[in-house]
Amino acid sequence: MQQNRHVEAATALAATLNIENYNVAEMLLTPQCQYKIGETTVSGSVAIIESYRLIGDWVKATFESYSYESKVAADGDDQAIITYRDRIRHGEHRLDHHCQQVVKADQQGRIFEIRHVDLPGEPEKVAAFNAACGVSKPQ
Repeated sequence: MQQNRHVEAATALAATLNIENYNVAEMLLTPQCQYKIGETTVSGSVAIIESYRLIGDWVKATFESYSYESKVAADGDDQAIITYRDRIRHGEHRLDHHCQQVVKADQQGRIFEIRHVDLPGEPEKVAAFNAACGVSKPQ
C-alpha cells in the first residue's frame, strides 16, 4: 500500500503538468519539496512550480505546437517514475523528447522530492532541435 502513495502522487503531478494546471500542481508538493536537476536543486513548492511555469510559458511563446504526455510506474516501494514525452513542432523541425522524474511522497501523499533524469541522447537531441530553431532555453 505504501507504494501507492508515490504512484498516486506522481500520476496527479504528471496529469496537472501535462495540462499546465500549475495551481493544482503546487498543492501536490510539500512546502519544503526539493527538485533536483543535475547539479541544481530548486527548493520549495512555489519555486518549483515557477520553474515549470517558466518553461511552459517559453514553449508556448516559442514553438508552433506542442503536446505533452506521461506515464507513471512504481519504482520499488519508496518512489515512482514519471516518463514524459514532449512533442514539439517549429516550422519543418520536429522534436520527440523523453525524460523522467523520480518522485517521492510523504505519508499524506504529498511530494517531497523530485529528481529529473535525462535519458541517454535526449539532452543532445533537445540542444540540436533548439539550435535548428534558433532558440535557447531560459535558465
